[in-house]
Amino acid sequence: MSIYKNSRIFLFFYLLSLSSCSSSGDQLVISNEGVHDVFTETAMGVTLNFSEFGQSKLMLKAPKLVRFEDEENQLIMECPAGLELTFFDSLKNVESVLTADYGKLFTLNQLLDVQENVVFHNQKQDTLFAKELLIDFAKDSIYSKNEVTFSNIEGRITGNTLKANSNFTFFELSDISESHVNYKME
Repeated sequence: MSIYKNSRIFLFFYLLSLSSCSSSGDQLVISNEGVHDVFTETAMGVTLNFSEFGQSKLMLKAPKLVRFEDEENQLIMECPAGLELTFFDSLKNVESVLTADYGKLFTLNQLLDVQENVVFHNQKQDTLFAKELLIDFAKDSIYSKNEVTFSNIEGRITGNTLKANSNFTFFELSDISESHVNYKME
């Protein structure tokens, strides 16, 4: 891995750890709670913008964000009430959007685990439906070993093993269990 890519990854997670929060609602509420000797911060109505060299790369919106450290002092950000993660290209255009009912970001491992009603769509009108996805930012990859369904204007296909890039502009689906092709009827 190049020094440039390592510095980009470090910058992303450094900015993530700073948690630049802004509120899209009327008021941002932040509370500090001591839970089992672990310092926990909770914020409501959160929007986090992640940038690289001054360019927006990701925007996370969550109705509730809980931030804490685990036993190994790894910063964890949990979105127990759901999340929307928007990916931008270098021209600040929306590239893809992921929504889920639950998400947990592990900053040390650079992993985002999203679960329940996961929907990931890109600008090519490709849509992925899943129960869970694991996004590995260090490897620029998305994985799932559970059932996922890919759908677009041409049809849909269901499989049990997914590998894609982290902004869902390229993917591979295997262990196919079902497929349907939309034919144009003229």
